Amino acid sequence: MICNNHHDSEHGLSKNEKDYLYCLAFLNSCLDFKESALSYAQQAEVVISKIDNSYWSKGYSLWFMGLTYKNLGEPEKSFEMFRQALSFAEKSHYTQVKAKALSGLAELYREQGEFATALSHHLESIELLDKIGAKCDLAEAHYQLALTYQKMGDAEKSQTPLQDAIRLFTEMEAPKQVEKVRKAIGKSDEV
Repeated sequence: MICNNHHDSEHGLSKNEKDYLYCLAFLNSCLDFKESALSYAQQAEVVISKIDNSYWSKGYSLWFMGLTYKNLGEPEKSFEMFRQALSFAEKSHYTQVKAKALSGLAELYREQGEFATALSHHLESIELLDKIGAKCDLAEAHYQLALTYQKMGDAEKSQTPLQDAIRLFTEMEAPKQVEKVRKAIGKSDEV
């Protein structure tokens, strides 16, 4: 039990607990608990708007909110959150958040069939992640690029990013991620 928490009578949450509303929103959206996720998301937006721009958590909380709204099937809100994360990252020079926000936007553009914009965002994200050596995020970015090529009907172009994702996930010893990528290419036993 954490001592000295000041409780907010409006939400019944301590200050520390309020800092994690975006996590609760995201987790509930992953579990398909839409009403709970939406409730936490709405509360989280209020809390996030009050976070000082000098805190690294602001960028990640906005990015998680983008994912949350994407999971909830609310692309407009998802776009808004990813764009806010991108803006924060550019102002604060936070490369990893910028790359993750670009990747999130790319996924949304892919879903809307705006492939040129999606590809541009994927490629910029991959370039940034490669520069900073963020291997896990880089592997996921390659995987997302491959999914965009597949949705475009270009299975041949999807092969290189799929193989890059498998290589990176294998280097990180992430077998479940390797399996996820292999399923995307229809292979379960071989690279």
